[in-house]
Amino acid sequence: MELGIFYLVSALLIGSSVMVVTKRGLFSAALFLAMALSLVGVLFAMLGADFLFAVQILLYVGGVIVIIAFAVMLSNAEQLKAEPQTNRQWAPALALCLSLVLMVMVGVNRHSFDGVLAELAPTTKSIGILLLGGQILPFEVVSLVLLASLVGAVLFSRKEKN
Repeated sequence: MELGIFYLVSALLIGSSVMVVTKRGLFSAALFLAMALSLVGVLFAMLGADFLFAVQILLYVGGVIVIIAFAVMLSNAEQLKAEPQTNRQWAPALALCLSLVLMVMVGVNRHSFDGVLAELAPTTKSIGILLLGGQILPFEVVSLVLLASLVGAVLFSRKEKN
């Protein structure tokens, strides 16, 4: 049952990722990106990584997609429709992607995963204690970087008065 769900989620993730880069409309591509990021969160949840699942949903799906939607609303939609979707580098990029997939598949086939199973246990409490205990300074620095990027996005989106 779990293997079937994993394959279904993986197929949906690959399909939505392909739609992100092939969709002509910027807003629909952003919606497929939200779907792809949500499906990555589902994979984290299936692996028992509850903290990574929560971070994936809250930060990426919640935050990044809002910023992308904000940029889409401010962009010139007519100009985006006139520009071509692909460029001349699509063939080398496809060859690189296929070679990377082949390398990963060869590496996975050569590795023996016997005895790798670990017990699934909640990780949120221990990571929270670590982040808000000894690692509070880097945690706060990251929050300041996120705040600065939000302020920068607002400043770049303002129209200048002549």
